[in-house]
Amino acid sequence: MGDDSDRCDSMRDDSDKSDSMGENYVYDLEDWRTTLEPVDLEYTDEDDVDGTRYYPSIRRREDEEKISPEDEYHLMEKQVEESKGFDIDFAKFRCVFNYKLADLDLENQFVYEPETTRGLIDKLSRKSLKRFNKTNSTNHEFVKVIKANYHITAGIMFFITFEGKLLNDDDSKLFQAKIRYCGRTIDIVSCELKPEKKVHSIEAPDKEHPKKPRLTLEPSYV
Repeated sequence: MGDDSDRCDSMRDDSDKSDSMGENYVYDLEDWRTTLEPVDLEYTDEDDVDGTRYYPSIRRREDEEKISPEDEYHLMEKQVEESKGFDIDFAKFRCVFNYKLADLDLENQFVYEPETTRGLIDKLSRKSLKRFNKTNSTNHEFVKVIKANYHITAGIMFFITFEGKLLNDDDSKLFQAKIRYCGRTIDIVSCELKPEKKVHSIEAPDKEHPKKPRLTLEPSYV
């Protein structure tokens, strides 16, 4: 099992803990789980570390344009903030940050055998979708995991993108689940449908028909 799984030893499943506190329960402080962890630069590509250890969270292609670690930091910060941690284009980075991409094919990155990384992420996705269905009175079923980002916190905070669909619908929808995992503790912070790309209507230039707006899409990281 990889180093990321050795950060905690809690043995409880707290996925429904917040439900048991009652309607009158009030947090005195802001819930730290809902805030984004600040971006932290751990290694640059010039540090004497084995880059393959961080695959696929580090880019080592020498034929691509190289930017400074400071610029990479700001780019990572921008992508984390804009996507809330879910959509980070890791191919843009040579440096290693605290936000990383889970390797679904690395069998024991977070768990002991016979469990696998993919099996863990599937299980977390299913639990979060069950919570979503209960909260929204829907009946979505799990389809498959698309990707999972993570960072170390009090355990491991996962940002999982997965597909789900209604039982009577052939079209899948993308869901985003933020889940804190620590041993057997599964803390579902949020599970929502992935926001659709925003379409802006902007004023047409003089050469175009003045009453016909142009539509542009905001960039989205896959």
